Amino acid sequence: MRCTSCDHINPDDARFCTGCGATFVGTVTTPLQTVPAQPVAAPLTAAAPAAAPLPALNQTINVVVQAPAVAPAPSPVIVLAQQAAGPGCLVRALYFCCIGLWLGFFWTGLAWFLLVTIIGLPLGLMMLNRIPQVMTLKPVRTQTNVTVQGGVVVVGQGQVAQQPFWLRAAYFLLIGWWLSGLWLSTAWGLVGVTFGLGLPLAFWMFDRTPAIVTLARQ
Repeated sequence: MRCTSCDHINPDDARFCTGCGATFVGTVTTPLQTVPAQPVAAPLTAAAPAAAPLPALNQTINVVVQAPAVAPAPSPVIVLAQQAAGPGCLVRALYFCCIGLWLGFFWTGLAWFLLVTIIGLPLGLMMLNRIPQVMTLKPVRTQTNVTVQGGVVVVGQGQVAQQPFWLRAAYFLLIGWWLSGLWLSTAWGLVGVTFGLGLPLAFWMFDRTPAIVTLARQ
């Protein structure tokens, strides 16, 4: 018997509730009937079978990340320019004693004759500027020029940069023509008076003749 007050289950012949002490008056108890459990109908859709466990993978994946195409920076250009060394000092000295001495004498005289004629002034200046090569076999030096044209590095050989033409012309008219005469006379005097002892200094003076005449850079 179930108590209506505290819902405690008591024996069927009990007059009082053993849980709360309530009096059972005129109550008729019937034994509880056990209702058999109804089988639950299986769902219409069958459950999918459990998936088999995946085997453990132990693989190495190489991921290559490609950067966006960027034009590479131009690499530096290193230019090694070698100037013409020319013959050695001994060869130049022998040439001067055997050929350059008398050839330079006539070369200088002809150059000064062309200067006096005015018409032959350009040729006379060119001959005076070539005295170092005629008398001492001094090599003509060039200058290495590195330029960028259309993204391409161009390396070329050219003449050494000179002073402005108007400056060289004014120098020659005011100073160069008479100073070069004194300069060459002194050089020739060193060769003759010192009997060859002043040859190194004469060499140096002959090499500097273009700069004395027209401020030419070599």
